[in-house]
Amino acid sequence: MNTQQIKYFFKSDYPKLSLLATGRCLSESSVKPVNIITAKKGSYGYYQNVFSLTNITIAKLENTAVHPYRTIIIERYVKRTRLKDVALLIGYSSNTTRIKTNEALLCFVNEYNKQADRYNLEFRFQ
Repeated sequence: MNTQQIKYFFKSDYPKLSLLATGRCLSESSVKPVNIITAKKGSYGYYQNVFSLTNITIAKLENTAVHPYRTIIIERYVKRTRLKDVALLIGYSSNTTRIKTNEALLCFVNEYNKQADRYNLEFRFQ
């Protein structure tokens, strides 16, 4: 899995999904688990479910001192905080924060794909 694809998803697609699903721009408060209704048909229901599953996945990410994955995803990709500020927040050096960011993205993808299988949603990261 290429982390560039995941970064692109968070940079381009996720804000659009937020706007479509919630009717407002992306914010930290919009990252909360909501129910997935697989009975929803059509493109609106599909995009709403992808947005919901993304939020559920972010909420399930580990957030410990050793693996601050949820904090990294929210700060870096939802709030758009600079990497050096994220490094200060989680208490790692810049280089280690880059490594932890890539780990967080890969962990997100693995958890997302597990949840997509669980809810039988079509969209998955390759």
